[in-house]
Amino acid sequence: MFSSDLPTFDPIDYGIRLIEEERRRIARDLHDGPAQDLTNISMRLDVVQRLLQTDTEMAMNELSRTNSRIVAAINDIRRLIYDLRPVAIDEIGLVSATVELCRRCERDWQIQFEVTADPGAAKGLLPARQIALYRLIQEVLQNVKKHAQAQLVTVTISRVSSRLEIEIKDNGKGFNPSEVPDGHFGIVGMRERAAYLGGVLEIESTPGQGSTIRILVPIEQETETL
Repeated sequence: MFSSDLPTFDPIDYGIRLIEEERRRIARDLHDGPAQDLTNISMRLDVVQRLLQTDTEMAMNELSRTNSRIVAAINDIRRLIYDLRPVAIDEIGLVSATVELCRRCERDWQIQFEVTADPGAAKGLLPARQIALYRLIQEVLQNVKKHAQAQLVTVTISRVSSRLEIEIKDNGKGFNPSEVPDGHFGIVGMRERAAYLGGVLEIESTPGQGSTIRILVPIEQETETL
């Protein structure tokens, strides 16, 4: 079902491209998040310094707001560090790691998550492949946060015969998949990741009606390494 439409991958070339893609993502997240926040904080502190000479009460109010921005920037940096840590997939498995990821996203992003997961859905999938799938799920959720403007995300992990199915659905603004420029939303990269695992990534979305992304990966009793 999956193999006929899969591109041919050079593992070394793909691995190098994946590393460079991760570096670009980290640089982009640092630039768009903490770097911009710290620049804004520096500007606000200049305002506070001037206000202290003319309006102490307004200065204190501005200082309180600035402190909130500092806390938010610290949390963003902590999240980036957490995301870079190795995932103990071999200890807790893909399903448990994904459930924990969704809980953390719900807490940090103030977006409601509903998760339905079969604990044994990833049984038989090598830890290395589970880690790759976990990173793919992370990327999908990051795109939801950045672009969807959603209030609810539904994540379903199930196993159908010898296939692992991961569905991530949001009630955000949606988009027209056929009109998305190359590289936007990371769609090309996400599809490549799924294909590298022998699977496919499907997208259903309509402007104003949210989006659904499905990751479908075959599972066999594996002994090889990636």
